[in-house]
Amino acid sequence: MAIAALLGLVIVNAVPDWEQQTNLRNDSATGRLGGEASLPLFTGAQKERKLTAAYLARPTAKAKAALEKQRVATDAGLKSFRRLSGTELHSDQRHRWEYVEAIYSHLHTLPAVRKKVNARTSSADAATDYYTKLIIKMIRFYQALSAMDDPDLTLETRPLVGLFYASDALSQQDMLITQARAAGHMTPAHRADFAEAYGTGKVMYERWIAPYLPRKERALYDQITTSREWKALQAAQRSVITPPTDEAGNPQIGDGSALARWDSSHGQVSGQIAKLNLARTQGLLAHGFQRADEVRNRALLQVFASIAAIIAIAGLIIWLTRSISARLRQLRTQTEDGAQRLPTVVARLRRGEKVNPEAEFPSPDEADEFGHVQKALVDAQRRTVGLAAEQAADRRGLDGFVAATTDRTLGQIGRSLDLMQKVMNRPDADPLLDDLITTDGAIAASRRHQENLSALTSSTQQFLYNQPKALLDLVNDAAVETGEPKRVRNEVDLHFHVAPQHVGGVLQVVAALLDNGLRFSNDHVTVRSRTVVNGAALDIEDAGGGMSQPDLDAANKALSQPEHATFEAMAAGRGRLGHFVVARLAMRHHLSVELRRSAYGGVTAAVMIDNKASAPAPAAQPLRAEAPPTSLPGPVVGQQVPLPRRAASVPQAAAAGQGVSPRRASTETPRPTPVQPAAGLPEHTDTDAPALPRRAAGEHVHPALRDSAPAPAAPPPSAADASDVAEAWSGYQAATHQAAQYLTQQSTDLKDGTP
Repeated sequence: MAIAALLGLVIVNAVPDWEQQTNLRNDSATGRLGGEASLPLFTGAQKERKLTAAYLARPTAKAKAALEKQRVATDAGLKSFRRLSGTELHSDQRHRWEYVEAIYSHLHTLPAVRKKVNARTSSADAATDYYTKLIIKMIRFYQALSAMDDPDLTLETRPLVGLFYASDALSQQDMLITQARAAGHMTPAHRADFAEAYGTGKVMYERWIAPYLPRKERALYDQITTSREWKALQAAQRSVITPPTDEAGNPQIGDGSALARWDSSHGQVSGQIAKLNLARTQGLLAHGFQRADEVRNRALLQVFASIAAIIAIAGLIIWLTRSISARLRQLRTQTEDGAQRLPTVVARLRRGEKVNPEAEFPSPDEADEFGHVQKALVDAQRRTVGLAAEQAADRRGLDGFVAATTDRTLGQIGRSLDLMQKVMNRPDADPLLDDLITTDGAIAASRRHQENLSALTSSTQQFLYNQPKALLDLVNDAAVETGEPKRVRNEVDLHFHVAPQHVGGVLQVVAALLDNGLRFSNDHVTVRSRTVVNGAALDIEDAGGGMSQPDLDAANKALSQPEHATFEAMAAGRGRLGHFVVARLAMRHHLSVELRRSAYGGVTAAVMIDNKASAPAPAAQPLRAEAPPTSLPGPVVGQQVPLPRRAASVPQAAAAGQGVSPRRASTETPRPTPVQPAAGLPEHTDTDAPALPRRAAGEHVHPALRDSAPAPAAPPPSAADASDVAEAWSGYQAATHQAAQYLTQQSTDLKDGTP
């Protein structure tokens, strides 16, 4: 296909040159046969026009004899023109043929014109006008032939056309002088025609002929224009244009002495001009054939050179094809060998063996383009081995992660059961509220540890909230999740609600950051809010020992790149568990988390909540107080009571994706810290939240606990005790929840000055 395309391109490029040389050759052939053949007819028509005008001006026998003799010469030229431009000119060489046909059509009426002249039924002006039109058509034919398909040749034809116009202008002047002599005077109209012909000739000589003649013909032209005969013609022409007058004041034809030399001077000059015209015509035609040969030779040379180049290119293509085929076979062999060895190497990696990709897939020795392709293939194979190694490490990291998470979950569950058993065995109910909150936090922590695994998987399940949650309440719930809500100072004062589908994720992130701050701080953790450009922000500040700048940079990098939270990264120790969990949750719920140093030496975690995670505040609805149970059976000693799910502000549905400490992930039980009662539940709540019911002091206490008498001895265990205790415990938990709400409302009222 490539060779055929090149051949087609050569042909396309050669066709214009070949057409040009053909056109030049045909133009030259038409000019030689038609143009040269028309010269006798051209000069014969000029002479016959002159004698016709003289005969009609003075119809003498001598004038009639001279006219008849010239008609014979004109007919000879006409016969030659018809033969050379018609019969002997091939049809494919007949360029500008419409001009030849126009001449033929005009000559068709020549016998009728001669007949009228013989009968003297035609005026002199009408008869001479016929010959003038014939001559003009012949000049137009020459001018059409001069428009050759070559700019240089076209320029050379300009003086030839000018010579034809100039010679006819001189012939018209000769005719007018001859006609005036025969009539004995020259009419003003004829004198104007004479002046016009004189001006036409002068313009042609100066602008069309002299500047464009070749050197040889320019010498002949200079010889004509500097001759004595030319000067005599100039004097006679000027005398006719500005004639002298006779004694009566009538203008004469011209100066008598000047007109006496007209005939001899005109004969010699016109003959020389005809010679120059013929030389210019022959030179132009010769140059046309020469130019046609040059263009033809150039086209042939271009074709032969292109064919030689195509042959060389074809040989090169064949050589390249064979070389490429050999290298492709080599590349295919290398690919097949790599495809066979790659599964074996991957299997070794899965078994835990160490593999060196450079040794398994060595680099090629060749340095050409195919060598580069082979190197790229080897690099791809090595990269595949590296990816397989990363996947194997990822699997090992997953195993370790699952084991660690399971251990931590079991530890938290055990702690929760111990605390619950402790509550069940207490004889009095005074410390129940603190212990229940602590127990609830431990259970929540256990649940969150299991949710860490869900956050790092593809699971998208979240808490099933159906209402937006205020940011203040969300921080309260997160504080309860930690198990130590009294150590959390909730200073959130921003009216911002989180959309239901994002409440669980935001709560888990905040709980993880609170848990982190509580673990590494002996004091409180303070939570503040602020409005930012695209949403809201929480600043969680602890009073711990802080982190070094490299550790902060590493933690922030892990928090901002959730796509790098892989089990392989955990196995390699390139990040802590909490970093990956928080990063995944932040990505899912339109959050961004950044750690920075606190002005007090600790660490501040800035949580940016985008407006995409926000929602309008829900409509306020009054709460309905639940009737507490009338009795609370005592705990059964030696028996674990199945506890109800927590009835606090978080729902019971488990969700994917909750983080633990962004700074440390361990399975050890957090160290208990002293409880400070002054930092209990938050001092104020969201002003948009539903109003809470007001109760008198002690009203929230279960009836069974209002009596300060010691609890009766526990009866022997029975099968119904477990269900009774569970029912009583549900009522107690509802009462404590209502008590917490009451205390919050009281604190708000005192702060606002409400009695």
